[in-house]
Amino acid sequence: MRIGSLQLSSNLLLAPMAGITDFPFRQIVREHGCGLVFTEMVSADGLLRKGESFLKIGQGEHPISVQLFGSDSAVLAEAAGMAQHMGADAIDLNMGCPAKQVVKTGAGADLMRFPQKVKKILIEMRKRTTCPLTVKIRSGWNEREVNAVAIAKLAEDCGVDAITVHPRTKEQAFRGWADWNVIAEVKRAVKIPVIGNGDVGTPFLIQKMFDETGCDGVMIGRGALGNPWIFRMRSSGSPEEKKGVIHRHFSLIEKYYGEEYSAHQIRKHLYWYTKGLPNCTSFHSRLSGLKRKETVWEAIHSYFESIQRRGPCQSSK
Repeated sequence: MRIGSLQLSSNLLLAPMAGITDFPFRQIVREHGCGLVFTEMVSADGLLRKGESFLKIGQGEHPISVQLFGSDSAVLAEAAGMAQHMGADAIDLNMGCPAKQVVKTGAGADLMRFPQKVKKILIEMRKRTTCPLTVKIRSGWNEREVNAVAIAKLAEDCGVDAITVHPRTKEQAFRGWADWNVIAEVKRAVKIPVIGNGDVGTPFLIQKMFDETGCDGVMIGRGALGNPWIFRMRSSGSPEEKKGVIHRHFSLIEKYYGEEYSAHQIRKHLYWYTKGLPNCTSFHSRLSGLKRKETVWEAIHSYFESIQRRGPCQSSK
């Protein structure tokens, strides 16, 4: 898959997720075949004020796209230029976040309501960047204002290199089902690559989205939690594979955040990695009280040894 000047090794992409898509997680999915990773959503204003302390791109984690959010065209344009200078291989404008604290500032999904504002922002961002520029949009503001096709055409006219479509409205947030028909409509309306997103938690659903919408790529979010194998179009890893990836992930977290915070950072991922495995509920309960790296390591080893002694899975409870 190609996005502007950027040639990707896979057309499966990692969605930006707040509090999740940090360097260790991005590295894990990259090692499992992800074609393009995205940073967590980055405030354009915050990036200008704090610079490198606000955005860290690790060595060797290319290609990587920095997703910016904001509402001021000048600020977004300057932040886009700064992000590229800091090593971003692509810049993505967030037009899909439905969070109240984002929308009330005129950013995220609120931009879907103001096409002329979007046009000004994209033109300014395009002037300040030479790397690929992309946008992530929703279907629209609500069921009465579904304007994804119009926004996609506008973005293409402004020089955007690809469009990601999450086919839920702002009012839906993450509830209900994503309407993949909107992705197909956008694909038919523009010539640049279209990336589908939403309700693709299994390899079967990923392939189904490709088949039903004709999209060029699929962006995976929640389906990748605890399951980097999805980027290889596998449903999951074996317990032994999961244990190995957990060790790798824990080591990356410790190196990135330091030993003091590593236990806290790995715990949420452990819930996802072990979901559905035998006695996972008891393991999750045990994790909640562990705060030191050594005790978490011990719990991981003990848990997976118990699975091996148990043999074939009989129950997930």
